[in-house]
Amino acid sequence: MVSNDTLKWASLVIFTMQNAAFVLLMRASKVLTPTHYNSAVAVLVTEVLKLPFSCLLLVYEKMSLSGAAGQLYSDICGQFWDTMKISIPALLYTVQNNALFIAVGNLEAAVFQVTYQLKTLTTAVLTVTMLGRSLKPHQWVSMLLLTGGAALVQEPKKSSPAIRADGSSGASQLVIGISATVVACVCSSVASVYLEKILVESKPSVWVRNVQLCIFTIPIAAVGCLMVEDKYIKEEGTPLHGFNAIVWAAILTNAAGGMLVATVMKYAGNILRNFAQACAIIVGGLGSWFLFGFQITSPFVIGVALVIGSIFLYGANPEQLNAWMSSIFASVGFAPRKPAYEMLAQAEPSTAEEAQPPEVIPAVQASPSAARRH
Repeated sequence: MVSNDTLKWASLVIFTMQNAAFVLLMRASKVLTPTHYNSAVAVLVTEVLKLPFSCLLLVYEKMSLSGAAGQLYSDICGQFWDTMKISIPALLYTVQNNALFIAVGNLEAAVFQVTYQLKTLTTAVLTVTMLGRSLKPHQWVSMLLLTGGAALVQEPKKSSPAIRADGSSGASQLVIGISATVVACVCSSVASVYLEKILVESKPSVWVRNVQLCIFTIPIAAVGCLMVEDKYIKEEGTPLHGFNAIVWAAILTNAAGGMLVATVMKYAGNILRNFAQACAIIVGGLGSWFLFGFQITSPFVIGVALVIGSIFLYGANPEQLNAWMSSIFASVGFAPRKPAYEMLAQAEPSTAEEAQPPEVIPAVQASPSAARRH
């Protein structure tokens, strides 16, 4: 029997590699291989693969095929209107996935990975406006750090040619890539907060939730394929034209993303998940430098440091901040008379509920961290 401690660290390592690998594989499928695959079809295939994955994991959770089938029937058919409400976030997650392919096709993998962390900011803002919650002072500080860090990594490579092979300039690709990333962030955040708002009293298994989302994301993604003009399908005779090993690897990695997030949250918790996410940004940056010749500049390094710091700061509680800041003060020989966190807090203690980004596990990934689908 595998111990929980082993599962915790194994899930963290796999989650880190998945986050970094997904972005690098998507970028590689766009720039390293002479293939013209349809991104809308790739999104559809990803959603189709997630359905059996989710069903198998539900069977494993219930340790019974009949038990899993019974829960699917009761939670999906027995709660028909709750299931219908999932159609809205399903549409948003499908748009998010398509936007991710556009973003990675126009941005360096490392730049996209850092910029995509803006979904923390959009989720926090929507949590305050839609759910009526409040942010702690240190969480507002983390939002400022996140915004500043994301802005620093947007510097275009000075060595890039003014006009690319496809006729677009580096500046136009940057605008398209950033715009697509922002769309993905907003879609992920709205969908997550919407799910938390309307389904707070309904808490089915995360695998049932994924199945519910797949029920809608698959036909929505299929309609999206029909709306996109594909000039190569007539030449190749199949909608899967251009699906080489790298494209399939990116699809499989994306399909596994949501499952990994659920496992990490179950065995490792939010703080260690943030640590794994930060490691993924570093691994992705190094991978982008090694594979695509990305130039790691000083502003980029500072921006990454600010983004990683904001991730930890947002998810920390006052007790953890006290311990961290007291250690920093002690290292420089300064001992404050009161807890260090109070230097950031208001004079009167806040009784408002601390707002955390909702940990809704979508059927499309994140991470970024959609991925993640969000």
